[in-house]
Amino acid sequence: MKDLTRRQFLKITGVAAGTLAATDALALDLLKPVLDPTGAYPYRGWETLYRNEWSFDYRGRSTHSVNCTGSCTWQGFVKNGILFKEEQAADYPDINPGVLPTYNPRGCQKGANHKEYVYGPQRVKYPLIRVGARGEGKWQRVSWNTALQYIAGKVVNAITTAGPDTVTFYSAIPAKHHITLAGGFRLANLIGGVVCSFYDWYCDLPPGEPLTWGVQTDSCESADWFNSKYIMLMGANLLETRIPDSHFYTEARQNGARIVAVFPEYNPASIHADEYVPVKPGTDGALCLGMVNVIVNEGRYDAAYIKQFTDMPFLVRTDTGKFLRESDMVAGGSPDRFYVWDLAAKPNGPVLAPGTMGAGAPVNGALALGAINPALEGTFTATTLAGRVPVTTVFSLLRLKLADYSPTAVAGITGIDAPRIARLAREFATTKPARIIEGAGTNHYYHNDLINRAQILLVALTGNVGKPGGGFDHYVGQEKLWAEQGFFRLSYPLGRPKQRFQNTTIWTYVHAGVTSDVDSLWPRTIGSYLNDSVTNGWMPLYPKGTLTTGRTPKVLFIWGANYLNQAKGYGDVIRNLWPKLDLIVSVNFRMDTSALHADVVLPAASMFEKWDLSTTDLHSYIHPFTPVLTPQFESRPDWEIWRSLAGALQATGLNFSDALPDGTTINRNFGTLLQNFDRLNIGGTSVLSVADQKAACQFLLDASPETSGLTVDQLKAQPRRFLQTSEEWTSDLLPGVAYYGFQRMTARLRPLPTLTGRQQFYIDHDWFLKEFHEELPVYKPPVNADLYPLRWITPHGRWSIHSTWRDAKYQLRLQRGRPIVYLSPGEATARGLADNDKVEIYNGHGSLVAHLCISPRLPAGMAMMYHGWERYTLAGGWQSPSTIRIKPTQLVGGYGHVRFRLNYWGPTGNQKDTRVQIRKSPV
Repeated sequence: MKDLTRRQFLKITGVAAGTLAATDALALDLLKPVLDPTGAYPYRGWETLYRNEWSFDYRGRSTHSVNCTGSCTWQGFVKNGILFKEEQAADYPDINPGVLPTYNPRGCQKGANHKEYVYGPQRVKYPLIRVGARGEGKWQRVSWNTALQYIAGKVVNAITTAGPDTVTFYSAIPAKHHITLAGGFRLANLIGGVVCSFYDWYCDLPPGEPLTWGVQTDSCESADWFNSKYIMLMGANLLETRIPDSHFYTEARQNGARIVAVFPEYNPASIHADEYVPVKPGTDGALCLGMVNVIVNEGRYDAAYIKQFTDMPFLVRTDTGKFLRESDMVAGGSPDRFYVWDLAAKPNGPVLAPGTMGAGAPVNGALALGAINPALEGTFTATTLAGRVPVTTVFSLLRLKLADYSPTAVAGITGIDAPRIARLAREFATTKPARIIEGAGTNHYYHNDLINRAQILLVALTGNVGKPGGGFDHYVGQEKLWAEQGFFRLSYPLGRPKQRFQNTTIWTYVHAGVTSDVDSLWPRTIGSYLNDSVTNGWMPLYPKGTLTTGRTPKVLFIWGANYLNQAKGYGDVIRNLWPKLDLIVSVNFRMDTSALHADVVLPAASMFEKWDLSTTDLHSYIHPFTPVLTPQFESRPDWEIWRSLAGALQATGLNFSDALPDGTTINRNFGTLLQNFDRLNIGGTSVLSVADQKAACQFLLDASPETSGLTVDQLKAQPRRFLQTSEEWTSDLLPGVAYYGFQRMTARLRPLPTLTGRQQFYIDHDWFLKEFHEELPVYKPPVNADLYPLRWITPHGRWSIHSTWRDAKYQLRLQRGRPIVYLSPGEATARGLADNDKVEIYNGHGSLVAHLCISPRLPAGMAMMYHGWERYTLAGGWQSPSTIRIKPTQLVGGYGHVRFRLNYWGPTGNQKDTRVQIRKSPV
């Protein structure tokens, strides 16, 4: 066709318009501007069609339990019994209108697509028992009674022949669905089963927080980002992984905050930052220590703050490297009371620091120094029971350590030039309040505890912890169980001390027969450290006696999680752990990788078919799931499934004696198991029945200080902000104020639950001092045990929440529709690869096949795949190249606040140290 000039185009269209005007008066009306779109204008019949298309019979409230940290309340619209539309409810009450941005609306494209799982081909519709090999996908549809009796028989056989500690329960993230998890934990507590951790196994636990602060994690809610004036992102790609909260990030910048994005790859969060810092992978800790070097040497630290709220002035014996303790100085003195050198005393000398663990229960005001003026630096002499001993301060020792982290030295590690490191340090120290937002990008490395401790050191030395808009805030996983007292009472009717708890990293490492490839990093083998830790009682390992007698687990329940798809060391798990299990049960609403490799799959109700509760650390509200639909097909709510299994076990009449972790022995009588499930409370007293899932929700609300006084029906009408915070949290929930951590320390002078009662950077445990040399934060490089050229990075993505929605067609349409791996143009060219080539990613642990996406956002030496792909969507699995690497620092226990507690302290399942090679796929 001949190209038209602009003049010819206008002439033709003018003639056409004139012809319409002459032949059809309606055309003139159509060309007239409609000033009032709701007023009178020709032909409105189309509106009826549109209204009919979107009309509905009723709507109801629910949410999505997918560990995204969103905890977004949604409305589901139902017509003719079919859920056909989901929409953000957008009715969170504002915290402080006009001062803080609103939380409304909350949601993302994935939440709007949950209905595919309600009706799609992935849905588990009926109870299934495997008839082929595990993973083959051959099933027999059976009745609920048949499935429950089959499971009950296997469980009873395991208990009677191998013991109750061979029956293992694995689930994840109670905050995303409190009642769903509580049902399985409640049954485990009543029959003597083992409850496994998730937070450390996923490597979502930031181990530097329990080491330094004595807390699992306590981050601000996202509205407090708005109060910041300097935000440093480290491994937290908020624009992709925190979609409902990302507006607070951009609004903080609009409010005057300077944003510095520290990532090895240029990602969506970097686009919205003021400065992008392309750090080498895994060197963030070195960058922080380089900044701390500048801050200390230039005197830019907050001396008054660190004297009161950290262990920097605490005295350390130079002969042993240990804290100077009261037991050193006074006969019968406490080993948990410590000294500072008081410059105000006449004469100067050591005085006991207030507020330490040995000084009694933490109370408000206990951190007040009064007339004490602690010395931050110097070498002194203390007269101990054994004689005169030279002592110095933690801060003095820190200054010596920092000599290794000059900006010039750190530039060689991080790839960031020295002047830039110095400038960032000065900006961070002088712009208040300042915070670090950390995510999986830094936390998933082997030396994550050191990275965390260096990050926290930076924010503490500058006086930012415990201040609105400041601090260190970690967001990986929806771990914040605000109403935890009610959850614990509901989950453990016999009490938590009588429950067998297990760190999943250790459990999987041992029972999957993983071979350590990091022994050369340490004075002894990982096996030696693990044996010492278990023998000393620092870490549990079930079944009891595994390391000496070879006992193995026999039954594994998986629900609310996708254990197998997420498992590091997948090859070892399938080869070695799976054959040891006589029964694997998946309670699931969809056929995921774990369900595909199970023996029995029980159909669970979807997220719009049950009562439950949802919370997150990113906001301070609680809201419910409600049964917008009746459970579809033959599915049942999880709570009812566990209750049904309790009934099936009761029918067996099993009766046995069980020695428990707290040293007591009880008789377990399955003849009353269902009644106990419905009514038993801690201490054996009766409560109103929790046989009904809604009643279980109300029990949890009533038993928690945060929610006592709220009702499920109130939450159904509108989400509610928590009423207060319990003693488990570090801050009060103040009216009109966004929650931020450690306010009780700074405002109430209340000690932290650490050995020193403060932010503790010096760990004088023998292993840290003598074997690891990690008594203070230091930098150790990423592990390169895999002798392959590319760092394998598997971040959280925009189009799925872990494995959920990885197989959803509408999300697949937003990307390339199949698993892809990203490489830089240079790395692709070096391998002779073109965009969209089918490639194999491999190392000595395993391999997978995907299609290539060449992207300039990646640096050289890195391969990236957004994680979560189900194994049936690609050849191999995204975790196939990974293994389990245990860091022995995380096996330590028996040291003040450093002791095992489920999801609080234990080895993490790190994975970002994995290295791979990529080549064109031969098939």
